[in-house]
Amino acid sequence: MKKFVALVWFSFILASVAVRSTKASEYFDLSYSLNNDTIFYPGQKFNFELYKDRKGYTEGGYWYATYSFCMAEHGGTHVDAPIHFNENGWTLDEIPDSHMIDVRAAIIDVQEDVFSSPSPDAFTLQVQHILKHESQHGKIPSKSVVLVHTGWSRFWPDKQTYLGWTNSTNSSKPILNFPGCSGEAAKWLANERNIVGFGIDTPSVDIGNNGGNLPVHVFFGERQIYNIENVANLHLVLNAVNKKGKLCDGFSSNLRLFVLPIKITGATGGPARILAYC
Repeated sequence: MKKFVALVWFSFILASVAVRSTKASEYFDLSYSLNNDTIFYPGQKFNFELYKDRKGYTEGGYWYATYSFCMAEHGGTHVDAPIHFNENGWTLDEIPDSHMIDVRAAIIDVQEDVFSSPSPDAFTLQVQHILKHESQHGKIPSKSVVLVHTGWSRFWPDKQTYLGWTNSTNSSKPILNFPGCSGEAAKWLANERNIVGFGIDTPSVDIGNNGGNLPVHVFFGERQIYNIENVANLHLVLNAVNKKGKLCDGFSSNLRLFVLPIKITGATGGPARILAYC
């Protein structure tokens, strides 16, 4: 009897692995490469600079290359640590691994709402958009990362259009215009769905023309929820969802993320590789 039970259990494990392997057959890189075109949020000291310290053959006859790079924390695809807007929040290196490694994710697709709006660059995610998403794709899992697809990534890497500059790029206080999340939606996701992270395919989780009011950054910082800004390639995940249907429901718990920011002690944020699979 014990041998029979063991055989059944082993067969169940093999079947589970087989099912998972078919579901987890597509991987997506949701990050932009760092280069001279990388867009940084205004007001930081550095953009991305790469220095080729050594490149060539040595006197010993072997190839040797080593580079240095310099950049600000908040540019390209990057993570905002809670300390970015919370004096006592986690720094980048303190965010728990369980909040970033193989974590559940959901994509809320509002691209049609954004570009059918009279002012796409003033669009904000509202609770009604989240409820509409859940009515179609099921409840957002607890302790997941919510990603918002606005379609704004179509403008990357055109800095002028992506940031929505309305005056000179040399201004010390530029006026920006791009979609974001509302404070009400941020609170709902934290209180009702217990999310651990929030990402968007725009320069900031708050709208660009915010008048200095940043409710999403402030609230998520207080709740130890990290942000991911400038998320790339969400349309590729959505295309895969449409092809696979329920086998890869990227709108719900079958989508998983690896959020891999650079580990800098005490950092308020940093560049990150974001990998998704379903």
